[in-house]
Amino acid sequence: MALVPTAGTLHKGHMSLVAEAQERADHVIVSIFANPREREALSLEADRELLQNVGATLAFVPPLQEIYPIGRELAVAVNVPTLADVLEGADRPGHFTDLATVLTKLFNLIKPDIALFGERDFQQLVIVRRLVDDLFLPIEVVGCATWRDADGLAVATANKNLTAEERTLAPRLYATLSEIAAAIDAGARDYEALQKRGTESLAAAGFTPEYVAIRQAADLAAVRDGVRDLVILAAARLNARRLTDNSRVRLIDRY
Repeated sequence: MALVPTAGTLHKGHMSLVAEAQERADHVIVSIFANPREREALSLEADRELLQNVGATLAFVPPLQEIYPIGRELAVAVNVPTLADVLEGADRPGHFTDLATVLTKLFNLIKPDIALFGERDFQQLVIVRRLVDDLFLPIEVVGCATWRDADGLAVATANKNLTAEERTLAPRLYATLSEIAAAIDAGARDYEALQKRGTESLAAAGFTPEYVAIRQAADLAAVRDGVRDLVILAAARLNARRLTDNSRVRLIDRY
């Protein structure tokens, strides 16, 4: 049985996860739950219709009181040290503790064999893998490639309400990360300089960059010698919109 955890307001990216889950398991459960700070964004009827159209086995939409039977303030919290407080965690304190807590509850309620997550929320994926490994949960965590529009913009709930002008500029975020990845692939190894170049490029394109970070893909730590799997992550504001994205790159020795 496969689980696709979501916070609702489903889109093509979520549907790609469901399709991958259907390839891997006979039964696919899609959970829809947002923490109290995000619940107002849910559009349950539209979400249910989408899931019915693609043939998901079950939509699991637990009420808040089922996930937090004694209240959120008194509930046991699951924290993933270090990973929860950097990058996105620095901007959203408590977010990843809420996430890890809810996912642990969902895993225990549903007991899936496989859980699928999109790579656009890369820090979330790393945290989930750490959670499952450290708590010895018998679940295979599958990361799926980000679903993108033809111009490279990630299909994401946060990108749905961009103005026409913002929508024209937004693909520049992923393009900048792709340029850094190409430079690394070509042999560049001065990561601080590459991060600075990416920040300057985004600023010149009209963004207000929050961070451009080149990290180890496995644990989001600073890159150490000998580590080959990297991820480039960025967050930047475009007017009132806050956009995030990432790009993977693997170091290859060139002779």
